[in-house]
Amino acid sequence: MKYWEIEHNGEHIRIEWNERTEFNLQEITFLVSVGGQWVDYHCFPCHGLETEQEALEHAMEVLIEVTEEQ
Repeated sequence: MKYWEIEHNGEHIRIEWNERTEFNLQEITFLVSVGGQWVDYHCFPCHGLETEQEALEHAMEVLIEVTEEQ
C-alpha cells in the first residue's frame, strides 16, 4: 500500500493506493472511544498506471472532481 497525506481545501486527506488498481480517498474521523481514525469516503478503480507519479496525479484529478460535486 502507498499513502499520500495532503491538504486540500483546508482539509487533511489521505490517498490510499494498493499499487494495482484500487484507490481510496480518506478523511480522519475523531471518535471519543478510539481517537482519530482514517475512514474511506470515496473508492475508485484505475487501470494502466505504471508509476507512483501517475497514480498520484490520477488520484488528485479524482479528488478535485469529487470536491466539485459536493
